[in-house]
Amino acid sequence: MRKARLWGLLWMLFIPEIQAAAKLFEEKCTLAEGQTLNVSCPTNTNMYSKNQKAWQRVKDNKEVQTLAITEGSSQVQVGKYFLEDIPSEGILQIRMTNLQVEDSGLYQCVILVPGNPIILFHPVRLVVTKRPLGSASSFPRRVDS
Repeated sequence: MRKARLWGLLWMLFIPEIQAAAKLFEEKCTLAEGQTLNVSCPTNTNMYSKNQKAWQRVKDNKEVQTLAITEGSSQVQVGKYFLEDIPSEGILQIRMTNLQVEDSGLYQCVILVPGNPIILFHPVRLVVTKRPLGSASSFPRRVDS
């Protein structure tokens, strides 16, 4: 119990650093219309296993639009957005299907906590093109090591 509490306290100390790094770095992903984006966002298995997680779009004016939330279930689908929370592995899987040019923009995985949400890993700058990009159907892949 004491080890878990210490780990939780240490994790809380690193959250501001993770959020600052996420704001500095965007992961760019270019896909063609009709393709699927798959993203794996690492989460903390001890502290946030019960918290709601969400997939958000950050508009140019910095307004945040929440697209899908894990509402007491480990899986949720809202239109083209599919979220799967896997607390035992510390991963939030995101899938966006049938991408269109208008889906281009900045996206982020977050943990919903009172106050400001916690941004998980780097935001993804999605660029959807009209031209085919070959057979690749997903990018980026993130693995919590």
